[in-house]
Amino acid sequence: IFGAVLRASTTGATAPTKEVYQALIACSCLLVIGAPLGSLFLSENNQKRLKILFYVLVLVQLVTFGILKVKMNVLAWSIIGGLLFFVCSSIAVMDYLVFKTGIGGIISRNKNNRK
Repeated sequence: IFGAVLRASTTGATAPTKEVYQALIACSCLLVIGAPLGSLFLSENNQKRLKILFYVLVLVQLVTFGILKVKMNVLAWSIIGGLLFFVCSSIAVMDYLVFKTGIGGIISRNKNNRK
């Protein structure tokens, strides 16, 4: 429906190209298949596994990007590594402060829990 409206409403130089339609078709297939599967897999039992899978895929994407674009640029890899270390350290510290302490961490403390 969206493609038909798009095609009917635009003509000439502003008309969508073949690549636009190919991207629309590719995204719609992922959405039609992925959304129902996501609702099946996203249960309380699978949340930890999905989080781990997400982080693994992020790492794979970063490495793939580095191989294809950054290549052997030492300065760029140093910046990426430094930022990655900073983000991972921040996540670890926040995880410790919020979830590992007995009363919910320093961020979520309210005045009734202080002694």
